[in-house]
Amino acid sequence: MEWTQNIEAVVFDIGGTLLDFDRAESYAEMKAGAAFAHEYLLKLGHAPPSGGVYRRRILRRLGRAYVWSRLTGGELDPMHELANLHKSMGIELDSIPANELARLLYSPNKALARAHPKTADTLRAIQSAGMKIGLISNTVAPPSGLEDHLAQEGLLEYFSVRVFSCTVGVPKPNPKIFNVALEQLNVAPDRALYVGDKPHIDIVGARGVGMFAALRAKQPPTKKKHLPDICVRELCELIDHLNLSPSPKS
Repeated sequence: MEWTQNIEAVVFDIGGTLLDFDRAESYAEMKAGAAFAHEYLLKLGHAPPSGGVYRRRILRRLGRAYVWSRLTGGELDPMHELANLHKSMGIELDSIPANELARLLYSPNKALARAHPKTADTLRAIQSAGMKIGLISNTVAPPSGLEDHLAQEGLLEYFSVRVFSCTVGVPKPNPKIFNVALEQLNVAPDRALYVGDKPHIDIVGARGVGMFAALRAKQPPTKKKHLPDICVRELCELIDHLNLSPSPKS
């Protein structure tokens, strides 16, 4: 594949691509995260409502915002919702405590997903070849929580550009989110490869802005519009497709 010789950047999805989730977040994780956040506020000297009331108000606020975003075609911004909710409780948060609060709310989800053992080696090989690495993720989870999760798996350091739908305001396959990442990477679309696991979102979205597309899946899709340029079962297979040299562990 001659086009692989011209690739300057590889951009990844998170869930189902970089991280394999055993299951979706449940009420148990939400409850535990709210308890961590409540304890953190108390340590900071704030006076939130009781733990049960605090948990219910967070889940109700985020749940309603999520439903509204789906009805309007927008995207939930969890940091905006959390800031407004805490303000209504008389708690003003500056950026650093707000990010830590969001990280704690997400933290129970870190037990739900792991990266393949060879994923960090694959990212290192891409980086060693001089390519830029970025990520684009459809998520309503707080970015600080996802970044903490990637750091736990030893992956965060490889991503110079991280673009989340909850901060851009639109999800994949909207071309805006792909173009934001390309602009930040300073790479032309036909010099970039996007790697995801959902054909109707990742392949269609990447192709829509002129990027090449790779799909992580057990089997190639059957619909022509969903066919990727590359199909892999594991990300480590990208090393051969991109003609890279495996990079030794640092």
